[in-house]
Amino acid sequence: MTLTLVVEIVVAVLLLITLSISLVLNRRLGNLRANQDEMRRLIADFDRALAKARQGMNELKTASAAADTAHEERMKQAKALRDELGFMIETADRLADRLASEASSSRATAPRPQSAAASEQRAAEPPKAPVMPFTARKPAAEQRGRDFKLEPRSEAERELLMALRQAR
Repeated sequence: MTLTLVVEIVVAVLLLITLSISLVLNRRLGNLRANQDEMRRLIADFDRALAKARQGMNELKTASAAADTAHEERMKQAKALRDELGFMIETADRLADRLASEASSSRATAPRPQSAAASEQRAAEPPKAPVMPFTARKPAAEQRGRDFKLEPRSEAERELLMALRQAR
């Protein structure tokens, strides 16, 4: 064998190796290009999802701000009602105290027609406990199952109720 033949065989073998390597590289580049398109699609999907998330966050912030404003407004209304109720309770307490004192003073100073026998009998009795201007209420257990009838209201009670209604 001559030297040229050996060199040509070596060159042919090297060409075959180069050809096989280029085929492998071509396949890998094709896969890379195919994956590149898929990667672009994946990045576009991710970008759309990110835009939706940003929009959702903005809507959530807007809704939160609106709810916060509404909550603050309700709190202001509740505080105003609380103050008004406190004023009404104070007024009602003062009126009730005044009515109670007027009722007890009017009972104490009202002249009572008495016969001589009744006055002697009362003089012999020990003094009674002071009269309370309001009647005691029955416990709730006794009222169950019974019809509760309201007694006629006195003029002082009617005036108190009227004053409370007008204060509203």
